[in-house]
Amino acid sequence: MKLQKTFRISCKSYFLLLLASWSIFSVPNLLAAEDPWVVSRTEFGTPDLQGNWNKLFRAPLQRPVELGEKRAYGEQEAREIMDEFAEAERIRNSPIEGDRVAPPVGDSIAQQSDLNFRPQVNNLALVNGEYRTSIIVEPANGRLPYLEEFEDIYGRRLRMGHGAFDGPEARPASERCLNQGAQIPYMIDVAARFIQIVQTHDYTMILNEKGPQVRIIRMNSEHPVNGFPKWGGDSIGHWEGDSLVVHTIGFRPEQSNGRIRSSTMLEVTETFTRVSKQDLIYRYTVVDPEIYSEPWVAELPFRRMAKSEKLYEAACHEGNYSLPGILAGARRLEADAREVKDTQYLDN
Repeated sequence: MKLQKTFRISCKSYFLLLLASWSIFSVPNLLAAEDPWVVSRTEFGTPDLQGNWNKLFRAPLQRPVELGEKRAYGEQEAREIMDEFAEAERIRNSPIEGDRVAPPVGDSIAQQSDLNFRPQVNNLALVNGEYRTSIIVEPANGRLPYLEEFEDIYGRRLRMGHGAFDGPEARPASERCLNQGAQIPYMIDVAARFIQIVQTHDYTMILNEKGPQVRIIRMNSEHPVNGFPKWGGDSIGHWEGDSLVVHTIGFRPEQSNGRIRSSTMLEVTETFTRVSKQDLIYRYTVVDPEIYSEPWVAELPFRRMAKSEKLYEAACHEGNYSLPGILAGARRLEADAREVKDTQYLDN
């Protein structure tokens, strides 16, 4: 009888020990399942940014002046704006009225084949939970801090008496298929909306679909002492924590464009940081003492593309019929002006 009692006590103690062991080892495992997302890593131990990403949103580079220092829209305000975008897209996709009239004289037609059939984006830029009013976040007004008197290569040519249609050198680099979008294509919302990132130990490659353009970033390297200006500049990268930091100098002056003016002094520092399984924040700082009174900072989001979504081949051909057509049109206008002048001279 005494032996049976002892056995029963031992069994009870053993059960309590099992229960305690389960509590000690299982509860942390349950909590671990609720731990925040942790960035995945490559075989080299660096954060894994690889794959296809898009930035399908609408946000101007510069904040509208009337918004002042309003950095983000409220939730309800943002929803109303996006509803307006969606309604405008619905109307654009509706059948065209048969009795429509020609566009007004002097109206800009632009690349209507692209603009009419390219799907528009209805989402505002969402960064760190904020619906941003502009891509620029510093200065506080979200505006480009231009110097009172600045001059890029195109302004200098105009000042020297060269017209905007005198030759191919005067045309924007994007129009000549030399550089698509901004100096680094994904600095603004409308260009390079689809990119692919590939990482090795020594290099990071970023391909943007539009163009296309391939960017090779040397990791843990230095800028060459005898470097020279080139399209896209010279880019070197390193890791700061879980962020890829890329420093680029040596841009060509012809990369200055209507959205972001620049000179050969342009310097861009970028950071790529994954903040979730699906989201990446892209932040960059621009310095150019010949154009801007102070550095300015911009932020925009990237979203991982679904596995079923692919990047497609795209092409832009310098010297195709559009550029000769532009220059031929300018020569025709000049000839017409000379003919009118000669007629007026004979009449007098």
